[in-house]
Amino acid sequence: MKKLLEVEYEKIFKPETMTALKGKSGASLKQMLGNKSLMQTLISSEKILDEIMKAEEPYRDALADIAVDMVTQAYPIIEYANIRIDAKIGGDLKISPSDNEPLEDINTPEALQAKRRIINGITQGASIRGAFAFYLFREYLDLLNDTLVDKYGEILKQVFGIYDDENAIAMMLAALEQGQKVAGGESEMEYDEENEQFVIKARALCFPFLVHEIVKGLYEIVGTQGFGQDKEQNKAIIGAVDKVSNEPRDFQYGKFIYDGLNDLYLESGIDDSRVRELFFTEVYKLDENKLIDFVENIINGKLTPAQKKWAMDEMRDIEKDLKKDDTGLSGLDEIKRKK
Repeated sequence: MKKLLEVEYEKIFKPETMTALKGKSGASLKQMLGNKSLMQTLISSEKILDEIMKAEEPYRDALADIAVDMVTQAYPIIEYANIRIDAKIGGDLKISPSDNEPLEDINTPEALQAKRRIINGITQGASIRGAFAFYLFREYLDLLNDTLVDKYGEILKQVFGIYDDENAIAMMLAALEQGQKVAGGESEMEYDEENEQFVIKARALCFPFLVHEIVKGLYEIVGTQGFGQDKEQNKAIIGAVDKVSNEPRDFQYGKFIYDGLNDLYLESGIDDSRVRELFFTEVYKLDENKLIDFVENIINGKLTPAQKKWAMDEMRDIEKDLKKDDTGLSGLDEIKRKK
């Protein structure tokens, strides 16, 4: 692996992999935004968001409940793992002051930083893909307001589509350097020691953004499996990697890494979506260099027979454990001791 500078994807992945990711990003830009210019997209998304927020105002509490119910149904791992969701639309987006200060004076292995960056990208990618799950629940949403679903689809395509536009990313990074940040939502996960359960706290300006934030919180819980036993090192890695300035590229490339892993789950033919998230935890437990190699081969469509067999065997073993009604999440329960 090349020498890392701010754990950039170009320093983590081989040129072949970056070419593949950039090609996917270009195709996504066309699919999401069509022929709209960046300025047209920004103006349009602001208009649609304003329309959505006004239309949602009488139903915010009901929509927040629907978002929780929807994600819980779409991701059965939430109920299985007894994860609690605290979700709201509107109000102050700031959930809690950030204590994630960079720890520049603590050196952490570059491979671990790269691993964390990849996991963060997958988390953002999962949250983008998961945000569109509302189409499966259109009948409930139409009962409140039958104009909302189409607007939800359009706002998500425009808001997430600009992360495939290099000009938009440059603009976002420049704004962040000046201390500006525009957020449509926030989420965090925490472990409730008293009730012995993970909690996802999510806040957003509107329903589709709230769904996005809840799914992101779920995958942040899944992502904790990428940590080791050294608590101080874990904190240092978070401080070095979990930066707002990294998010645009995480959004840009992470969705394609998630897609590759999700396609592998779909290829398994297993009809239990809990297996998907539990399989992700096994991927995250891989040795740093093995994880990078595995992810690169997925992106490039070049999984080795051994890697493919390992993935399929892991998923089948997970499925067997679930059928035997084992806890299956003992590893996640131990995260409170690792953090």
